[in-house]
Amino acid sequence: MGPLETFFFGIGCVFIIIGLIRGFLKELGLTTVMIVWLFAMDQLIPRVEELIRGENTFLANIGLTQATMNGTLWLLLSVGTIVVVYIAYQGETLAFEGAAPKGLTGFLFSLLIGAINGYLVSGTLWWILHRYQYPIADIARLVPFSPTSFLSPVAQDIVVNNRLLPSDLLGQGADTTTLGVLPLLVVTLVILRIIR
Repeated sequence: MGPLETFFFGIGCVFIIIGLIRGFLKELGLTTVMIVWLFAMDQLIPRVEELIRGENTFLANIGLTQATMNGTLWLLLSVGTIVVVYIAYQGETLAFEGAAPKGLTGFLFSLLIGAINGYLVSGTLWWILHRYQYPIADIARLVPFSPTSFLSPVAQDIVVNNRLLPSDLLGQGADTTTLGVLPLLVVTLVILRIIR
């Protein structure tokens, strides 16, 4: 594995540990919030990009380059994702009611939901980074590069070839021609929250 996918895999492992500590009933709250956030991003990103990248927009008139716009969008969406995760964990959390199973079953459920949350959070951050052409390279003053040459073969399989990141796999990937399963997941998780 290259350094980029190792970093995001490490973030996912942190959420697995958190899931094991908190239990899957509490972690389902973050799952619900992340699915709603992914759905919101799927709906908002194409509209925001259209407004920002238009020819006669305020940003174009003040001379911002495409790279600067990409960096701004990457920063806003990444910070937004981190704030959503922070809010989901802070204060009165959206925990599902009920008694968690004891023993191996409870452990496996917590492991699974922690892994799903790790995938949703780290995958969303990686998707945002990839969508906006890795603006951290410009921030770090690295030489210009092609994102596909920057990625290792494993990362290319995950991001480019198989499109396995959450926004691509579950949603539209900010593509307005498909619907994805995010609306169905949002409704399902809300119904499960009400039924429990």
